[in-house]
Amino acid sequence: MPARLASWNSALLRGGILVGATLLLVLALRDVDWDLLLGLLRGIRLPWVAVAVGLNGTIIVLWSLQWRILVPGEGSVTWTNMFLVVSAMAMISNSVPFMVGQASGVLLLARYGRIGHAAALSVYTMEQVAEGIAKIAVVLGVTLLAPLPPMLARSVQGLAVVLAVLGVTFVILSFRFRHLAPSPRPAAAIGQLRHFGVQWAHSLEGLRTPRVFGAAVALALSMKAAELAGILAVQQSLGLDLPVGTALLVLASVNFATIVSVSPGNLGVFEAASFAAYRLTGVSPEHALTLSLLQHACYLIPMLAVGYVYGGMRMFGELRDPAALS
Repeated sequence: MPARLASWNSALLRGGILVGATLLLVLALRDVDWDLLLGLLRGIRLPWVAVAVGLNGTIIVLWSLQWRILVPGEGSVTWTNMFLVVSAMAMISNSVPFMVGQASGVLLLARYGRIGHAAALSVYTMEQVAEGIAKIAVVLGVTLLAPLPPMLARSVQGLAVVLAVLGVTFVILSFRFRHLAPSPRPAAAIGQLRHFGVQWAHSLEGLRTPRVFGAAVALALSMKAAELAGILAVQQSLGLDLPVGTALLVLASVNFATIVSVSPGNLGVFEAASFAAYRLTGVSPEHALTLSLLQHACYLIPMLAVGYVYGGMRMFGELRDPAALS
């Protein structure tokens, strides 16, 4: 019963966030001149759209590199298998809501990386710490170049506290269990859970290696830079030359609004956050809406297409030749 109640509460929270974002977007759209918006859509410069799609596509490559270096025993997972894992995870994360995509990434890494579920979960854990640091860096950039909305400022403060507590905890655990003596898998459920936790903490190898974790943070920052460049390319597709601070504010707003996915591909929430950020910096409603829709499309296209195409090719190859899994 408590589990069912928690599930209902979680569903209601996600639904409330989605409905709230949708209502805010609908109310904001009352001022949109739809004839002007259609004119903007007709005048889009497609070469810049292609650049934006390509820049967002590089995120999957950088993400794959990051996960590969964070795997215990650096480089122990082949590039092709890791790219399959990350591209499939990106596709699923942008197709279904909540944590299904992240869970699938851990499961796929355990299978295709052949490293076990505890080690796969440790990779995701370390990636999230690096991602949190990158998000804070983006917001610090915003504070230097653009006004920071009070809600976003409070979110950053909260994230910084959570990240600091979790980061220190994970580092302590990684050193506490750095030496792992071979032991048989316990039969009892509690013993199995503790065994899994010890394996997970031992696999937080990257946190014990400054060079590895520093590279992971650098790659997380590179992904944010690619996403920022994609936003700037979308702006150029409409012939807009907005300050970099505006793009940074949009990036920060979208990143924080979509920390927990409440709709497939964050549809509605993404647009609402981006639209609000553009309007806050004085961009017209028509341009703000067009930019938000186009920006999300340029992000979703590579995230969905790469996983479908590459993952589909790999899966088809394995069905024809089961020995192809390597």
